[in-house]
Amino acid sequence: MEGNLGCFGNFIQWSKPYIAMISLQFGYARMNIITKVSLNRGMSHYVLVVYRHTFATAVIAPFALILERKVRPKITFPIFMQIFVLGLLGPVIDQNFYNSGLKFISSTFPVP
Repeated sequence: MEGNLGCFGNFIQWSKPYIAMISLQFGYARMNIITKVSLNRGMSHYVLVVYRHTFATAVIAPFALILERKVRPKITFPIFMQIFVLGLLGPVIDQNFYNSGLKFISSTFPVP
């Protein structure tokens, strides 16, 4: 099947990872602009983190429920506590530091 794609099809197959990474970078830039505008208009960075996590949960949860319905292990208390601590330390604290830094810095700050 690889040989039947033609020159353009081979180029598309070859460039998929690059297209995905460029799209991801545009998504990060869009989120950074939306965050900066929201913070400049007076939104609390704590509220912004809650909104961001709520939106991400609403988008990702249906996929997890449908695609991994039969492969989920039982959630015991130790597993729940590990998930809770990792979820708290990873994205929540990281995003709060990021957003507070973005709130208190000028957009013309030089990045080395």
